[in-house]
Amino acid sequence: MTVLPGLNLELPSSWSVATLAEVTSKIGSGATPRGGSSVYVASGPALIRSQNVYDHEFKSEGLAFLSQEAATTLRGVTVESGDVLINITGDSILRTVIVPDAVLPARVNQHVAIVRSNGKIHPGFLQKWLSVPLMKTYMLGYSSGGTRKAITKGHLQSFPIPLPPMEEQRAIAATLGALDDKIESNRRAVASISDLLDAQSEKFGADLPTVPLGVVATSVKDTVNPSKLGDAVVDHFSLPAFDSGARPERVAATTIKSNKLRVPQRAVLLSRLNPRFNRTWWASTRAGTSALASTEFLVLTSEDGLELGAVWLAVRHPFFREELPKRVTGTSGSHQRVRPDDVLAIEVPDFRSAASEVKQSTLALLTRAESLRIESDRLTALRDTLLPELLSGHMRIPAEGVVA
Repeated sequence: MTVLPGLNLELPSSWSVATLAEVTSKIGSGATPRGGSSVYVASGPALIRSQNVYDHEFKSEGLAFLSQEAATTLRGVTVESGDVLINITGDSILRTVIVPDAVLPARVNQHVAIVRSNGKIHPGFLQKWLSVPLMKTYMLGYSSGGTRKAITKGHLQSFPIPLPPMEEQRAIAATLGALDDKIESNRRAVASISDLLDAQSEKFGADLPTVPLGVVATSVKDTVNPSKLGDAVVDHFSLPAFDSGARPERVAATTIKSNKLRVPQRAVLLSRLNPRFNRTWWASTRAGTSALASTEFLVLTSEDGLELGAVWLAVRHPFFREELPKRVTGTSGSHQRVRPDDVLAIEVPDFRSAASEVKQSTLALLTRAESLRIESDRLTALRDTLLPELLSGHMRIPAEGVVA
């Protein structure tokens, strides 16, 4: 039996242990280019920031690009294929991912560290180890900086890591990586469906008569005090869940502290808060499941599922999305809202009069996107369950050269 220092984690006897310094050829963070955002350009080498690095997922939204001159000044933090990236400061500390080749050439800023294998460890295994909850807790114990969490290069170099035989490392990385790949494939498919639906809204709404949104959709005003639902488990549609790209949280109703709107089995949720972001959510819950939504949303319904597709097309139409932010009240910044009656008064194409094929296609695409999200939830849960078991050797994957 091998024991991993610092974590007292028992490992298979065929595994060895090392520090990150012993299995890497580079550990180091980048810097902000001189001139800051003024040197960002439309295309060029990418500058990867903490907002792009998530556990097991690289998000390209908000990716910055550098002029060639600025990129040259940061050539010491050039990212290479197979590099593991880890956030080392702030609220996103310790999120980690392998850089996608499609992002290269790239540099990192001072909030992201490059951890590069020297060949003694598989990059996929390394990234997965750094994301194991037990290891994250251990690393956080070294964070410094008062109110701002931070991990230094010295800390990273000293952190312990298990070392199975390389063939087993590859098998573990391939197994967990296959789940990541399917989750990412589903994410791209959902994004494509969203783009297609937006295109349908613009195309088929061009020649339709317009009516106030309140004519096309009904706004649900049934508020619920979750504390009165007893032991019920509910789907909670919250703004944080939407912004993180997740499905609603399934939680005990008693954990929700403020009144919420009741959500029917199918509805379109539209955020009234900071409407320039235009958060639109297709809410679909299983029969017999209760669902609640933040009162920052409008819960929109229609007489049947087919017409609810018409509601979706209406609130995704370019005119509606442009008009919504113009109706805000309140102070500037994070507290701008649109009053429900003002939302419902905005003119939209009357998609109820669109061809039935258009509405059927919309409903089918929305349903397909939802099934992909549900499948991704299951795959994510499976990956998160397997992660600590495989990385500790408590569960083994047969691989050539592995001694049981």
